[in-house]
Amino acid sequence: MDLVLYLLPLFFLMIILPPIERVEPVASSIDMVEIVTDPDIRITVYNPEKSVIEEFELEDYVTGVVAAEMPASFHEEALKAQAVAARTFALSRMHGLYGSTENHFGAHVCTNYKHCQAWISKERYLSAYGDEEAYEKIKRAVNDTKNVVMTYDGILINPLYHSNSGGVTEDVEAVWAVSGQVPYLKSVYSVDESNYNQYETMVVFTWEDIKNRLLTKYSQAEVQSGFNKEIEIMSYSASGRVQTIRIGNIEMTGPEFRELLDLRSTNLEISFPDSETVEIVTKGFGHGVGMSQCGADALGNSGYNFKEILEYYYTGIRVEEIKQ
Repeated sequence: MDLVLYLLPLFFLMIILPPIERVEPVASSIDMVEIVTDPDIRITVYNPEKSVIEEFELEDYVTGVVAAEMPASFHEEALKAQAVAARTFALSRMHGLYGSTENHFGAHVCTNYKHCQAWISKERYLSAYGDEEAYEKIKRAVNDTKNVVMTYDGILINPLYHSNSGGVTEDVEAVWAVSGQVPYLKSVYSVDESNYNQYETMVVFTWEDIKNRLLTKYSQAEVQSGFNKEIEIMSYSASGRVQTIRIGNIEMTGPEFRELLDLRSTNLEISFPDSETVEIVTKGFGHGVGMSQCGADALGNSGYNFKEILEYYYTGIRVEEIKQ
């Protein structure tokens, strides 16, 4: 299909990619960072559901991300923290700092939450939830943090986030192969998130289901009957999540195991009620890196403001306002 894309002016965002080597002290207040942005800047978004590229004013896009990514019932400071994370994510991708646009047909971002950030239009949100007041609460959180972003060493960060940490977040190096250290995406103990539905889930599999999934993905797999002999956790990450696991003759990473069985988390325990059944209890929801959304809500309810929430989960970052 022929696509006409908006061209981002080169003067929009002036950023240099530095080596990330040291942790900056956390700012005590919101500072002004030397990033120059056009107030009318627009972002291009690939929507795979409609197979189209759409163009939005940046703050409208951020509003749609917050509406899709976080319940409006969450604390307003958590919503503000989510807005800053969403804005930082968008601006960093617009300037090509992390990842590529190959899967977006040239657009800056997409609406697939597994690749970029989820997004929902106001019309679809109101059609699904019918709550104008909730949408206005989200919009206020975005407006109250307009132009606020997160940086590390003066560079927009890669603000990864997830639904529920299960009590502790994960080092980025334990989930993805990264070149060098990323000091702001380190494991931290979260607040109590056990009151949220996303905290703990138990799923039950039969041996046949596991074997079929394994053989579909790994044609060279060799497995016998009996879970207790064929499944073995080989190692754990520092946060207690599964790092490597073996099924039959196939050894895989924790994230690969999570994907294979469509589990909520790699923070899990496995038990064998009998030789043909396995029970897996997961804690948390998501990859576990960066900000926990449930944790952000809990911190907001404990009196933290959005800046303190962000500094809690992203080690050594600065929360700054971009200049116009």
